[in-house]
Amino acid sequence: MKHILSFCAFVISLGLFAAHHEELENNTTMHENNFVYISTYTQPAGGNPETLKKSLLGSISTLEKNGYNSCGMLRHQFGGDRSFLTYCYFDDWDQFAKINDDGAPLPSTYRQLYGDHTDKLAAVVVRNLTKRTPYVLEAKYSFGSYLTNNESRANAKILFDAYDKAFGGCNMTEHFWGPELTWNFYCGYDSYADWGKKVDALSTIHEAELADLKLDVKDHSDHLMIRVN
Repeated sequence: MKHILSFCAFVISLGLFAAHHEELENNTTMHENNFVYISTYTQPAGGNPETLKKSLLGSISTLEKNGYNSCGMLRHQFGGDRSFLTYCYFDDWDQFAKINDDGAPLPSTYRQLYGDHTDKLAAVVVRNLTKRTPYVLEAKYSFGSYLTNNESRANAKILFDAYDKAFGGCNMTEHFWGPELTWNFYCGYDSYADWGKKVDALSTIHEAELADLKLDVKDHSDHLMIRVN
């Protein structure tokens, strides 16, 4: 328990350190946005993606009304399952409790439109992506189970710094609750021409600084997504 509390305190302090940066959604209300609630929804075979999209847009609108900060949605383009990703920020666990302790049950007429679904609560540890880009890269990294938390965290930071430099500012989240013990990087790009330039920059950094490093990466995945408005 002492270890868990120390870990929580460390993550929260990192979120507070990053809070002075402008939030991705450029919300006029000042929020710390130390945590993010991330959900993914896969598109079932034979389903209409437009129907699922409209349903999820309605869901995130409701989540904002319930008290979350600055929700948004992204749609799969390349990599991984064909899916939608939704996210909502919140400042602290008091805000999270106020929202979810008052949650209403699903109506009896509720119809599930998606296939698989996952939820994840993560700490926002770096926030350098300060504009709302039309496209977003999500890169996920997990590390060997023989590493300590701090060793994994340090290796994630080495990788993140390369993405952050190549893309001109990215966000990083660290697993808190839910599946996948991962560090997730979120980097924006304006077009696939812009993407190509940033990939070239990342490749140069990789060859010069990372290719000979033993970073103990266990799993890695990339997801290229477009923002849904």
